[in-house]
Amino acid sequence: MCFTIWTDSSPVPTMTEHALFVPECWADTALIHSLLVTPNNHLMVSHAQGIGNVGNILEDKKGQRQGRRLVGIVDRDKKFHEQPYLAQFTLVVGGGKGPTDTHCIYQHPERTDQYIIVLNPACDLWLLKAARQAQLPLDEMGVPTELESFKDFSKQNGVTKNPKMRELLWRIQQARPPMYRELAEFVASIMDIAPPRYL
Repeated sequence: MCFTIWTDSSPVPTMTEHALFVPECWADTALIHSLLVTPNNHLMVSHAQGIGNVGNILEDKKGQRQGRRLVGIVDRDKKFHEQPYLAQFTLVVGGGKGPTDTHCIYQHPERTDQYIIVLNPACDLWLLKAARQAQLPLDEMGVPTELESFKDFSKQNGVTKNPKMRELLWRIQQARPPMYRELAEFVASIMDIAPPRYL
């Protein structure tokens, strides 16, 4: 299914006014920072510990985030359809559950400035696959190559500031393997830092 995120007639707010990314865990937070290639990207990320908090921030019952585009980032291995607000979102891009399907994107049917990026099956394996797709020398970088060890690495406290994680994400960003590039293009369209793209 195709959709455009931005139209020529839409008023163009500044990035900090219109975009807020809401990752559910620290690995997701580190990833979204690497995808936001713009100064002060920390102003556009609100880490939400757990999928329930992602849903609460997007639901925005108090109306604190009106006029902002909100994008949740969650793992497929979490039961996000059990979170009442997130269950309202509908699939617009992707949706396969096979090993080659790396992510899908959902959009709220009424609040169309809200999206959920779902990483398949989880951010830790997503990052490991992206590193392998980019043919990075993980051993030389001191980054675990086996999934279970990599999970422990990506779930450390402060992983967003871990030099090895930062180098890993920087190298993936530079190599731009297809799975990373697809996600980066979607984020760029949300941020309106590139010409409108069609997914």
